[in-house]
Parts: sequence; C-alpha cells; structure tokens
Amino acid sequence: MPVELSGVRVLIVDDSATSREIITKLIASLGMRSSEAAGGALALDLLARAVEENDPFLVAVIDMQMPEMNGEELGYAIKADPALAKTPMILLTSLSDRRNWKMIGFAGCASKPIRRDDLVNALSQALGDQNGSSLQPVRKLEEKPAVLQSFAGVQSRILLVEDNFVNQQVAVGILKKFGLNADIAWNGVEALKALESSAYALVLMDMRMPVMDGVEATRQIRSPQSAVLDHNIPIIAMTANAMQADRDLCKDAGMNDFVAKPVEPAVLMKTLQRWLLPAK
Repeated sequence: MPVELSGVRVLIVDDSATSREIITKLIASLGMRSSEAAGGALALDLLARAVEENDPFLVAVIDMQMPEMNGEELGYAIKADPALAKTPMILLTSLSDRRNWKMIGFAGCASKPIRRDDLVNALSQALGDQNGSSLQPVRKLEEKPAVLQSFAGVQSRILLVEDNFVNQQVAVGILKKFGLNADIAWNGVEALKALESSAYALVLMDMRMPVMDGVEATRQIRSPQSAVLDHNIPIIAMTANAMQADRDLCKDAGMNDFVAKPVEPAVLMKTLQRWLLPAK
C-alpha cells in the first residue's frame, strides 16, 4: 500500500549546502515540507523545537559524513532522547560506509548522490514502518535479542565520565537499551567525588577531558591513598583515538578494558558482559 508523502514534514541534515539544496528540491517535488540543518547540534535543536510547537518532523534524512557529529552519532543522540526517539531516520551514505545502520535505529539507508526513486522508496519505508504498513520493518535495537537480557538482575549502576554532552546522551541511551542505569560525571574530579560517596558496578571513562583526564582519574582511583570506596572497580576506557599507544596508556593507568568512539552498541555490550556478568 503506497504511503502518502504530501505534506509530510522532513528534516534534512547535511553539512554540504549543495547536497541539502538537491535533497530539498527532491522533497519539494514530492509535495513534502522540509527544513535544513548543517550539523547535528542544530538538527537536535530543530527536532526538539518542532515537538514543542506541536508540528514535529515525521522523518529525518541524515548524512553520514559530517564534522563534529556524524550521522551515526546523531542517530544515537536522537534515539537517546525520549521526545525524539520515535522519529524515523534515513541514513545517506556511500556504499563503502554502510555500518550497522539498522542497529543504530535507522529505518532506511540510501546511497549518495541520491536519486528521486531511491528517496521515495526510503521515505515510504520509513513512514510505512512507523504507521504499521505491510512494508517489512527493520530490526530496531528496542527489539532486544536474548543476549541483551543477560544483564537482568545485575547490579546495574554505571558511572559515565564524559565531558561532551552529545556523547553523554548517546552512551546513556545505549545503556538504557541494555537495561543499565548511568550517572554522569563531567571530568575526572567529579568522577572521584562520585566514587567516594556512592557504589558503582563499573566506570565508563573518557580519556580526553578538561580539569582531570581519564588516565589521571584512573591512577587516583587505583591508588590506596584515595578515598574512593572501591579501588578495584572495573574501568573501561573510551576514546576516539583507537591507537595501540592509547591502549597501552589505559592499561598502564590501571584501566581494565577499552572501547573506541563513536561507541558501537554491540561492541559495548560485549565489553560490559565481560566485566558485569559472573564468569561461567
């Protein structure tokens, strides 16, 4: 059954003005309404404002390759916000850069430069899935596979140490999908204070932060002279620089494990399982 596209409000997110213009013209030819954002931060603001104005975007078309916040990171941020989480998303990317877009929560994926027919198909699938049409729905992360259920009953309080707001929202959203709760510390100093007063099962620690970075914070957590409650708490490093030197630095500081940023849910899940679940 065809999906009615006329009048549907679409948000186009792409750092290329030329690409936005092309997609805007295609959207207009379909009788749809569109707005543009040159980056993820503005996109999140426009999405939230549209909800507040009771005229939400019914679908977002998001480019993968963008500076500061790429399409994958923006997708996670949208899914992490309860007010925006149900917004259908379409990822625009090259054939060589098709990551796990279904696991992120995108309803469709199309190649650039996008053709009109491909855009119509992607929009129809995204909106059709939302409205319960006969179109084959993609597998969303919310449909938890059995492996995600293994965190049930685990002491689930996590301390997330991260200075970037978007990265915080992405990580918290992923953890919630796993059934895990997280408190946030903005730097190493705040992390130490939190660990001195509260018990946590595990720490997710960004390496690069102002005031006190993750490496120094880990050294102090491991020090018997510090006032933290548990000097042996599992600490997982998070960094955008997936270099062996960074891994060695994390290990030398006393970190237990390592995940690269942007964090992929499947990788984070396996890492958390190693440290939160009892050995069999």
